[in-house]
Amino acid sequence: MRIKAPATSANLGAGFDVFGLALKEPYDLVEVTRIPEKNVRIKLVEGYEIPLEPEENTGGYVALRMIEDFDLPEGIELRIWKRIKPKSGLGSSAATAAAAAYALNKLFNLGLSREKLVEYAALGELISAGSPHPDNVASAIYGGFTMILSRNPLKIYAVDPPADLGVVIVLPVVEKASTKKAREILPKMIELERYVYNVGMAASLVAGMSLGNIEMIKEGMNDLVVEPIRAKAGIISEYEEVKELGRRLNAGIAVSGAGPAIIGVIEKERRKVLAKELERLYTSKGYRCRVYITEPGPGVSELEE
Repeated sequence: MRIKAPATSANLGAGFDVFGLALKEPYDLVEVTRIPEKNVRIKLVEGYEIPLEPEENTGGYVALRMIEDFDLPEGIELRIWKRIKPKSGLGSSAATAAAAAYALNKLFNLGLSREKLVEYAALGELISAGSPHPDNVASAIYGGFTMILSRNPLKIYAVDPPADLGVVIVLPVVEKASTKKAREILPKMIELERYVYNVGMAASLVAGMSLGNIEMIKEGMNDLVVEPIRAKAGIISEYEEVKELGRRLNAGIAVSGAGPAIIGVIEKERRKVLAKELERLYTSKGYRCRVYITEPGPGVSELEE
């Protein structure tokens, strides 16, 4: 089977390790075939470079675990068209992991729930981030906007974002700090004032997604805990300037995952304006960048012949 696996944006401001959003573009294509040997083969057809050893590839590792756990009689070959840049903050590793979990469930008729698929796909994040955080893979599996209510047991809610919600992604070409490092610098304790502020922002974003209120979504994409610390550590480039741009254009702006990608949300008809201004900001600072004009999208799915 051939699978389309979406890019995802995690956190969305105050929703660290809780919120995620599946994007219509970019996406990976993954062709999955059963093979007689009980192992995993990985081939890169085109696109960004990725590890080809299954123990070092997020999709390969997920597949190995599922083959072992379910004592499957055969293995699989993954042929990958890698269109989501690794280490971009757009869930590149999650896309491969989600595609592998989805494919094995279908090819071997395992009958797993979406929550169980998220649990397996999250194992792939052990390879890339050092911890099985499920926010990106949940969005990649479910599609739309997702919330991780708890991890043990895993509980996920998904909401369809407003139909007229537009998304702009700007991906500056910079040396990306590892996701592991980006997590290690975060504080174990935070001030009550920052906690209260972030709860309010997260509530606004969830309400906006549920009610179809884009203004509430934009207002809710602010954070006083994670993003400022990462910006101060030099992990997020031009953070203050890009946040100010969002305020000026009445757009919601946040760091996508651990960066360096920045996500902006705005009405669909105003996406090109936001994209132009974001690109202008980064190029004026000497960065090359890639801009995606997109929208929320579905989760991992099988392409029809």
